[in-house]
Amino acid sequence: MQDTLIKKLSRLNIEDKITLVEALWDSIASDSDLLDLPEHHKNILNERLQSLDQDTQNGKSWDEIRKNYI
Repeated sequence: MQDTLIKKLSRLNIEDKITLVEALWDSIASDSDLLDLPEHHKNILNERLQSLDQDTQNGKSWDEIRKNYI
C-alpha cells in the first residue's frame, strides 16, 4: 500500500505536492504536544536560555531587529 501511495504522490504536479506538504506540516504542528522533545534538545535550549540570562550586554531587542532588518 505504501509503495502504491508513494507512486501516486510522485505523479502530482509541484503545486499539489507543495500543498500536500503544507497540509502534512500543519497536521504535525497541530499535534506537536504529542511529540516529546529529545533530552539533548532540552539541554541545548536550557544552556542558551541560561547564557541569555547571564549576558545582558550582547544581543538586540526585537524592536531593534525589526527596525533594522525587516
